[in-house]
Amino acid sequence: MGTAYVLSPHRAVNTMKPSGLLISVFISGACAMVVEIGGGRIIAPYLGTTIYTWAAVIGLVLAALSAGYYLGGSLADRHKDRKHLATIFFLAALCTLLVPLFAAVIVPFTVLLPLALASLVSASILIPASAFYGMVSPYAIRLVSHEGDIGKSSGEVFALSTVGSIIGTLATGFILIPNISIIWVFIGAAAAMLAAGLLLGAKVEKIDMFVFFLLVIPVSLVGFPPLAIGSVIYQAGSEYYTITVVDNASWGNSTGRILLLDDAYSTGEAPDGTPLFEYVREGLKAAGLAKSPGRALVIGVGGGTEVEGLKSEFPGIVVDGVEIDPKVAETACRYFSLKRDNRTNIIIDDGRRYVKTTDKRYDVVIIDVFRGRSIPPHLMSVEFVRELKGATNPGAVVIVNIISPLEGERSRFIRLVSDTYSSVFQGVALLPLGRDPNIPQNVVLVATDGDLSDFLSSHTGRAFRPAAGGRVVTDDLNPMEVLVQ
Repeated sequence: MGTAYVLSPHRAVNTMKPSGLLISVFISGACAMVVEIGGGRIIAPYLGTTIYTWAAVIGLVLAALSAGYYLGGSLADRHKDRKHLATIFFLAALCTLLVPLFAAVIVPFTVLLPLALASLVSASILIPASAFYGMVSPYAIRLVSHEGDIGKSSGEVFALSTVGSIIGTLATGFILIPNISIIWVFIGAAAAMLAAGLLLGAKVEKIDMFVFFLLVIPVSLVGFPPLAIGSVIYQAGSEYYTITVVDNASWGNSTGRILLLDDAYSTGEAPDGTPLFEYVREGLKAAGLAKSPGRALVIGVGGGTEVEGLKSEFPGIVVDGVEIDPKVAETACRYFSLKRDNRTNIIIDDGRRYVKTTDKRYDVVIIDVFRGRSIPPHLMSVEFVRELKGATNPGAVVIVNIISPLEGERSRFIRLVSDTYSSVFQGVALLPLGRDPNIPQNVVLVATDGDLSDFLSSHTGRAFRPAAGGRVVTDDLNPMEVLVQ
């Protein structure tokens, strides 16, 4: 393509706006969001997807982009040529390719840190790539703009970059992550940035290409150790989680099969199909407070031990299991004891949305849902608890698995949960399953308008009625995610 010039009283100005450069800007905008969203997903198996995780990812990526904008603009003023912009694309591609390697080296060890600090340290793996992505737009504006046209050129570049970011966001969330290994998502983004650099028409050194493709091999082989020790027999990504099934995993004095959803131990099943986790067994016993229950609701099916446990404890019961992730339900049927039969209905939906819309009434409700180290906030507000009670029969029993200390600063979590349930149900009891009240542990919360005396007497010295506190969690003021460390 020839270069057109217009005469000016001062100088000849380049008015060419090369399509290759603008396409490269579009690709850069898309890949920047692939890195950001993919970064959250690559961290999730160790830290979950709490507000801390996404605040750290978004905040550090924005900081890196800001630094990149400044550096890119300064560099463009000194070197107005495509060669330097092509180098930025190549370095962005290289750093994108290295994110999984950085993650494998750094992220698994952050589980030893407090959650807020762990999130910041883990999200730092995205800083180098994001800084180079930030350099693209100001440099491209410098190349395509000319005197009297800077505003229009800036708008054009930012519009194309933003449209690319929109498409990159939607494609990553709806198509790439649910269907492709996260490692290959990053490899694909890096390759796209390399191709975008080549579109600029600047010569790329052969040694650079060799280094890039040489790195693809170790990156493609990156593995992330599971949080449970044993034999990994299945691992896959879904719209919501990284799903991992570990066989022959140790749990206390027992071994069994563990289902991990990101960093959360979702299900433990002994070789004979019985629940491995004590809180599940105790929750099933508590369900007996509902006399002759005919229908039960399990929010958070996981591997299905609570669904199958209810069917075993109460021969005539029908169980509706609500699970937000269809791949989790498929995994439960394939690798665990969950059975789809005439006593089991598996409903793919959000737990709160289902409770809002169902016209069924339940005698037993079990809630066992975690996102990272906390129950999703919208399943802990007083508005939800009221909606839940509206979906139960008189005398129904609600059983909630909670992880929290009972004493100390961090016990505020369990106090808020129990106060919230106490504001709706006449009776609430807590059954802690750990020995040290100052450390996080499974706590079985039982709420009912019926009689709790049998439950309390069968756990003398362990179960207790929490003291009334008065403050409840609402949809408007809900600090629950940040109270779990």
